[in-house]
This record gives sequence, structure tokens and C-alpha cells, in this order.
Amino acid sequence: MWSPLGDRLPVPALAVAYDDGQRMIAAARAGRTTLDLKLTVDSPYLYDVWQVSEGRVPERILHTVTARNTAEVTARYGDMGGAEWASEQRFGWRPWQTYSWNDDQRLVRTGTTRQEFVSAGDSWWQHRMLHRIMGMSWGKLDHGMARAPRRYAADDRDVETWFAPVVRPAVPAAGGAPVPTRTGDTLDLRVAEFVDADGNHGVAGRAEEADTVEVRVSRDGQQIADLSEGWTPVPTTPGPARYRLDLTTQRSSDEWRYATRTETAWQFASARPAGDAAQPLPLLQVDYRVPADLRGEVAGDRAHQLGLTLRQPVGVPAPTGTQLRVEVSFDGGRSWRAVPVRGSGTGFTAVVPAGHGTVSLRAHARDAAGNTVDQTVLDAYGLR
Repeated sequence: MWSPLGDRLPVPALAVAYDDGQRMIAAARAGRTTLDLKLTVDSPYLYDVWQVSEGRVPERILHTVTARNTAEVTARYGDMGGAEWASEQRFGWRPWQTYSWNDDQRLVRTGTTRQEFVSAGDSWWQHRMLHRIMGMSWGKLDHGMARAPRRYAADDRDVETWFAPVVRPAVPAAGGAPVPTRTGDTLDLRVAEFVDADGNHGVAGRAEEADTVEVRVSRDGQQIADLSEGWTPVPTTPGPARYRLDLTTQRSSDEWRYATRTETAWQFASARPAGDAAQPLPLLQVDYRVPADLRGEVAGDRAHQLGLTLRQPVGVPAPTGTQLRVEVSFDGGRSWRAVPVRGSGTGFTAVVPAGHGTVSLRAHARDAAGNTVDQTVLDAYGLR
């Protein structure tokens, strides 16, 4: 299996189909011949297809990829630093299966766009990507970021963007990740530590990434839980109270140059809900849209505009009476300056002035119900 890492053979080996080989041999025997090869190790196309025969096993299995049975996905693979290669895999399973573990990870060159063709119909698919090459060159990709599982229709023309800034802790709007909830007098406050602008999400904690995570829960100003060693249910009291969830992440390596440290604090009110069903909690979210390229960079010689959206997790009414402040730093968070913010409701824009290096962001938002979020992302994206 070809790898961009390690030693290379001085003479590459090439296998061709039998019929083509016979023509090449005949040409060589006929006299002087020249063989010109044009190869690529990062094809601009990829096919993930299922051959499905409903209710029967055909005598001859033949699958023809057509526009009537295939969706087209434009996959944009962002670069987070280090080597220009990463691992990805699209898992597929039939409706009667509970999970998929077959097949191997695949290599993709970061900073590129690839057209991917995926079988439509009732099969389920879930795409995953790791920002670097996985330690083993074989086996399933079991960490990194993931998209929510989905099915495709034949006329789907989807666009996926991986590792687009701003990567930060969040509850993804697209689903596929736990939503913080309260059941009776128990809080479940799981939040994905790494979520990109497209809602692709991943968790911290693998030794290979050397992540540092601190998570603390407070009620009315008093700490009631430390979840830094892992997510566990948090028991609480039935009466109304004001809660605060503090989540800090740190990841730094040659393969991870953006979102090197994040600090997020959510504040919200909660009391024992009626009934036994889990009730989603109002952790106010900030989504970011940065006009960055696939290297995570924006032109720094002029001002640029950020898009910001305020929302609540699925199951919580949309925020009203919102306010938003944004600050930026060009020196890794040592000094900050406020930037102009325009908008209302759930949609805002902020203007970042010209600069150089990296842009760190600090946002403070609140709504009429008193829910707040303070979020700092150091080295959120770069300037070129």
C-alpha cells in the first residue's frame, strides 16, 4: 500500500490488465518502443458504492454507476498543519445492520477538493476524517472527526468541508453528537471538544493527540463536579438554580496549528423537569463562518468579515433578545481589541481588521432568558 511517508523504491512496480499487457509485449517485440506513464497518487475522484440486489442473489453480479443510483459529493479537505496527507473513511451499512467495521482507511491530500460518488438509496453512510495520517496504515479509522450518519438520494449534490475554522467545543447543529440534557435530577453535559464550521465533530482524549481537557460544573457559584477525566452523569438538586459549565481544551503539535487552546463557559438556568424524559439544556451556541481557504488562511492585507450565528441545541427554542460582543487578537491572546459587530436575532457579522500571523477570537453572547456563552479560541485561523 502506497504511503507518502517512509522510504521509496528506486523503481516503481506497475500492474496492468492482461489485454493491455499483451499489446505492450507485442509492441516491444516489434521493435523499439517508448512507454510514457502519467500517474497521480491523489486522484480527484473517489467512488463509494454498494451493489444491492433486492430479494435475490443474481447469477452474475454487475453494478453500473449512473446518475440514477448515485449521489455526488464535493469533499473539501482542510489542512491543519504538518504533512499534506491525512486519513479518511466513509463507513457504509445496510438498514438491517447496526454498525459498520469493514474496509480500511484511505489517504487524502489535504488542501484539496475531491469529487466523490456515493451510492444512493436506503444504505446508511458516515464519513470520518483524521487531520493527520493514522499511526497504522491499515484498519478502520476509529477517531478524528465524523459527520452525522445519513442516506443519499440520487439527485443529491452535497458539499462537505473538513476542519474549516473555527474549530471549538460545541453541540453540532447537524446532529450526530450527544445533546446536553437533564433527566430528573441528573445532568448529562457531554459536549464534543472539537467541532468545525461544517458541524463535523470529534472528542478529545486519545494519547496520540496529547490533548489536555478540563471540565468543571458549578451550581449557584459552587463547583459540584469535575469531569476532566471523562464524562459521567452529574447529580443535582431539584430546585431552580443557575449552572455553569467550563470546558478548556489544549492541543498543539506540528499537525495541529489552529485552535491550539479553547476556553468556553456556558451559563444557564435549570430545575427538575416534569416527566421522566430527558430535556435538552439551553447551552447557547456560537457558529462561525470564516472566508478561509483550505489551508485555514485569510488574506491579511485587508479587513475581512466573519459570519456568526447564535442558536440553541436541537429541542430548545431559538434564542431571542440576543447580544453579541467579539474581540480579536493577532498575538496569540496577549492583547485583545473589540471589533464592530452588526446584526440581531440569530445572525451577526463582525469585521476583523488587517493583520498578520494568526487570528484568535473571543466571543461573548447572551439571550433574553439569561443564557450566556463566553468562548475564546487561540490561533483560530491564519493570515497569509
